[in-house]
Amino acid sequence: MTYIEEIRLAAAPERVWSLLVLEGGAAELLPGLRRSEAGRGTVRATIGGHAVTYRGYGRQHIEEPGKRVTWTLSGREVRGEGRAHVEVRARVREAPDGGSDLRLTVLVDGRGRIDEAGAAAQERAVSQGVARFRRALETRLRQESAPVAAAPAAGPPPQLEILPPVQPRAQLRDRRLAGALGLAALAASAWVAWRYLRRR
Repeated sequence: MTYIEEIRLAAAPERVWSLLVLEGGAAELLPGLRRSEAGRGTVRATIGGHAVTYRGYGRQHIEEPGKRVTWTLSGREVRGEGRAHVEVRARVREAPDGGSDLRLTVLVDGRGRIDEAGAAAQERAVSQGVARFRRALETRLRQESAPVAAAPAAGPPPQLEILPPVQPRAQLRDRRLAGALGLAALAASAWVAWRYLRRR
């Protein structure tokens, strides 16, 4: 199944690319995705009226810096033997009247629940997921462009107290031992010198 969506965004293409690709915003804004280490995680989707959770991995491949990127999600059903593979190809370019155009091409394949649901249910699930992603992306960009209110004056800034760095216990113990040995050596030298002078 292939699904294509055109999204008009009120932000420069450079900002959209940076947010989605360089800062990992695509994974943060993707509905139902929970990330873990090494690109692995789970995705929860509603397909044909049933909630299905997949566990697998996600990868990002930059096709053309600043313009084209592909996200690949592949996973296995947590409760079942089915698998799903989703490829999202994104293209970012400047819109004719300002802002940017984001074109998403979503390719879906798999077996199990996703295959049993049929093409219509797959398209509906992808359409709903893209709509949620679009709203989250637009909200994020809108929040970034909103003016930040200046904080009210609160008098002079508090004075800072400069403290010496805290040393690890092992380092303090070694320094104390070195100091004690140094004092012992100094005392021994003084005693030897005193005995020498006394014999003369």
